[in-house]
Amino acid sequence: MMGRVSAWYIGLTTRERTLVSVAGVLMGLVVLVYGIILPVGAALDDAAVRHRLATERAGRIAAQMDELKSAPRAKTTALAGPVEQLAGASAQDAGFVVQSNQRRGSDAAVIVIPTARPSAALAWIDGLSAQGLAVEQLTMTPAPDGTVSVNITVRRSGS
Repeated sequence: MMGRVSAWYIGLTTRERTLVSVAGVLMGLVVLVYGIILPVGAALDDAAVRHRLATERAGRIAAQMDELKSAPRAKTTALAGPVEQLAGASAQDAGFVVQSNQRRGSDAAVIVIPTARPSAALAWIDGLSAQGLAVEQLTMTPAPDGTVSVNITVRRSGS
């Protein structure tokens, strides 16, 4: 293949060889600029923007963490009674339908809520610590309708 191209090029006149060489150099420049330099430059610009956004997000998270660390701790009220009753009553007070509420030992319970709005479920889970309960394990499974299924294991705080 290269032999045929070389034979063709040698068969050209000096003027044609000059024009073909100039066209080849111009094509090489176009490929260099539009195929390498511009895409690499755009990728570097995008990376710089992503880095700036990630740095800003990390700064906001660090500021929020500092704010949380300096905030006064809420007093937990240790309620009397079995853990499964406390957690079940808390879920029902929050408006959830509890599918299953099983005791796990003397100080833990597993609660299954089949459907809940994610924001309401997270608010309820966040409020458990104020009731003297700690989340040991949590599984939230999204549903196609925008709700979640919650499977949570709670235990008494300090146990």
